[in-house]
Amino acid sequence: MTTSRYSSGRRAAAMTPAETEAGQRERTALMIRLAEHMAAGAPADAEPVQAEIDAQYRALTALHPVSADEYRAIGRSCVDNEQWYAAYEAIAPGLAAYQRDAIEAYAASRLA
Repeated sequence: MTTSRYSSGRRAAAMTPAETEAGQRERTALMIRLAEHMAAGAPADAEPVQAEIDAQYRALTALHPVSADEYRAIGRSCVDNEQWYAAYEAIAPGLAAYQRDAIEAYAASRLA
């Protein structure tokens, strides 16, 4: 385990139940906002979608550094990880792939 990952794990373990719940609410709110963009027909690389992805990336990097490749892997996990996939698809069919595509567009344009 790298030091940054260990440090972020310690920070997560030190979070209060209220902080943990607030983080879960924000992640759910992000998923809902992305679903709304998707339902409105916005492409994954549209600026409003990318603004949401940027906020997500900044929240992650506040915990520990995240490279472009690591962020792409997170995007792929939205589709490849059964639990994550189910969570996204429970909000809106196609949302897991939309999140993956939005992260890929973000990594290609802003982290390259």
